[in-house]
Amino acid sequence: MANKPVKIKRNTSVSGKKWQRRMAAKKLLSVLLVLGALLAIGFFGAPAVVEMLGNMGQPDSESIAPPAEPTPTPTPENTDSSSDSETVQEVVETQQVYAALTYADLANEAAMQQKAQELAAKGVTRATVALKDRDGLVHFDTQTAIGAQAKATSLVDVKLAVKVFAQQDITLVAEIYTFMDKNAPVIDRTTAVKYVGSDFNWLDSSKEFGGKPWANPASSTMQQYIADLVGEIHKLGVDNFIFSAVQLPTGYSLDKRDFGVSESALEAQLQGFINDMENKVAAFGGDAFFAFDVTAANGGDVAKYIVAPQRLGAANMVLVGKNEDFEGVDVDALGKKLKDGFDVEKLLWWNTEADVSSENDSVFVK
Repeated sequence: MANKPVKIKRNTSVSGKKWQRRMAAKKLLSVLLVLGALLAIGFFGAPAVVEMLGNMGQPDSESIAPPAEPTPTPTPENTDSSSDSETVQEVVETQQVYAALTYADLANEAAMQQKAQELAAKGVTRATVALKDRDGLVHFDTQTAIGAQAKATSLVDVKLAVKVFAQQDITLVAEIYTFMDKNAPVIDRTTAVKYVGSDFNWLDSSKEFGGKPWANPASSTMQQYIADLVGEIHKLGVDNFIFSAVQLPTGYSLDKRDFGVSESALEAQLQGFINDMENKVAAFGGDAFFAFDVTAANGGDVAKYIVAPQRLGAANMVLVGKNEDFEGVDVDALGKKLKDGFDVEKLLWWNTEADVSSENDSVFVK
């Protein structure tokens, strides 16, 4: 029997090709969808995307936004369009003009008014009166133990004087002669300079020629007496003071003086007194000035101050002298030296015989 050929059917797997086609179609569809999405985003959201990409890694927009420009307040400077430079306002201190009063000027209200009007017409802003004079006499109704026995025969009504002069915009200033006092050492012997090795009051000349005692700057009683006078005067309406004769006694037999302390301690007493009076008057809101000879401050004899007066530490000084004392004195140069080298804040020039003027300093007028 003949062998019948066997038909061998070869099955080709179509399932693999279909899967490949399907996968290819899916990939194509995915690509198309992604492209479509990107196109849509590109069309509608490009600005936002760019901004987002641009802001990546940047701080919050609020923290970097520039502050709003402040609205300038109208002033004479910034309303003037013709000026581009910044205007700087210079502070100018008003010059004080002083005048020294006599007791006759303050004898009564009428005399006060007449004098106040006269001085106001001259441009005077401050008027001084010695309420404790160079003899130690007190010219107001003091209640201090020593002062009550050293009152002058006629007294100044300080309250009334303050009021009358204020009506003319003039400030009353009290001058006090401190240690040039010929009465306190007699009333209270503990306040006196003594002769060396004795309890006798030292005299500035022989008794036959009218020699007088002097107050001792090292006396705590004397210093307290002056402080008490200042307190009383302040209660009468005066806040500004000139302290004169902050010094040692002058006259004859200077080598016979006994202050009870060494010279260095005496210098410290003068410095301490100045500091105490400055603090006391500052508490009133006023000015405390200390008067010294212009010659001593300008390199002349300083014996009665122990050292140059500017070295005693006064913040405010009055330099006093006559015409001859001011001859040849460069007040501008001396003023600069005192202010720059010794921290003097305010400086007055007091020529007792004529007016002395300096561009930046206060002056006394006759």
